[in-house]
Amino acid sequence: MEKELIVDGFYLWKGIFPIQTILQIKTILQKANAEWKKLYDHPLVINSAYLTSTKFIQNAEERDILFQFIASKTILEICKNILKTDYYFLNTQIFFNPVDDKKLPYWHRDIQYLEITEEEQKTKIQKDFVWHFRIPLEEDPGIWIVPGSHIRWDHEKEREVRLEMNNHRSDEPLTNQILIPHDPGDLFVFSSHLLHKGEYGKNRFSFDILYTNFPESKETVAKWDHFPNCNESSLTTEQRKLFVTK
Repeated sequence: MEKELIVDGFYLWKGIFPIQTILQIKTILQKANAEWKKLYDHPLVINSAYLTSTKFIQNAEERDILFQFIASKTILEICKNILKTDYYFLNTQIFFNPVDDKKLPYWHRDIQYLEITEEEQKTKIQKDFVWHFRIPLEEDPGIWIVPGSHIRWDHEKEREVRLEMNNHRSDEPLTNQILIPHDPGDLFVFSSHLLHKGEYGKNRFSFDILYTNFPESKETVAKWDHFPNCNESSLTTEQRKLFVTK
């Protein structure tokens, strides 16, 4: 597994989580996502973020349940094997279907949204790691990915499609693309640096936890309050190392 994940940039574990655990966090996240949509909903939106924030979950016990899941032994063992260095919690997201059916899935690398130059992006994907741990809470039609693209830059056609250059569209098929569907109980881990695009359909409602080899900024945590409160949390000292800021 480990070698394949590092080379290809993704791996799917089938049935790794008990369904009762999935149902428990789904109930909490449905409420958090509904609170997020009160503030940020739009017909073209496909995901929410910072779901562990006190802005979206006021109940301390429910937040603690999510943090216990985020810092669970099953997940952290995988983090350790992937990153080979210190690793940290960054953020959470929920991915769902857009209300507007004109919104099409689109190829991207997450790093393109950082507002840094392309040359800086090329350097950053070799240095900073961001891994999505996707936990489908409903049957998910999947994610399209180009294996191995997380450790190289775009080929010419890929770049034109991703950036919609020379009359290309970001939803066009790419050479070597594969679709990875996943179900409740599964864990799909993939690098945010991969060329990837979602697939809409079914009752898509998937929970993504982002882990990195760099801590989150204090400013972001202050803005969103999405890290655990040590006075309220039942996390162990070892688990709390995951929630470091810089």
